[in-house]
Amino acid sequence: MELESNLKNAYKQAYKMACEKIINMDPVKISYNTNAYYDEDQKVFYIKYLNEDYVVDCMTGDVKKKFSQEEVTITVKVLILHYLINANSKPLTGNLISFKEIKGGGTIYYQSFYKRAIDPLIKAFQDNPDKLLIAAEKLSGIRENYGSASVTINIFPLVPVTYVIWQGDEEVPSSGTILFDDSVTSYLPNEDIVLAASYGTYQLMKLARDK
Repeated sequence: MELESNLKNAYKQAYKMACEKIINMDPVKISYNTNAYYDEDQKVFYIKYLNEDYVVDCMTGDVKKKFSQEEVTITVKVLILHYLINANSKPLTGNLISFKEIKGGGTIYYQSFYKRAIDPLIKAFQDNPDKLLIAAEKLSGIRENYGSASVTINIFPLVPVTYVIWQGDEEVPSSGTILFDDSVTSYLPNEDIVLAASYGTYQLMKLARDK
């Protein structure tokens, strides 16, 4: 309970800091760096996150869904703001890397990354990898040619993430991995890469369950 309370407080503080930072940044530059649309009249950004439209108020940092009254969780608010704040417009290279290859701490965060993003992916799709393909279509994902099934979805406009499943058999257990364009650290800090990839996994799982 204490850990949950501390984590909640940490995200509240992170959100407050992100709001304070974004209101003092150049919105035109943010738009250029992130492929978010900046509405100068309304002073808002329109940004896609997991194929859904969000609105970010440049004057306050408030984050809302564009077509829904559903409350946005504070973790998603922080993730969206961190993308807008940290992106520096480095071109995508098409060179895919694993989380362990990410500079500045990929190996440090790997256990958390595996537990939160890869392990749930394997458990959800190991028995029927085709469900991964079907779920990804609902996120405008692209089918890839890795493993038994693989897809690339855009967590953010310039943060593509590739999810791969290898279906096991009696001798070899099922496995999976998650890959990133090697420009990913130009858009999100390592801690947020973990969060973004895990949210991608959870959304794929949810869409696979939905009829």
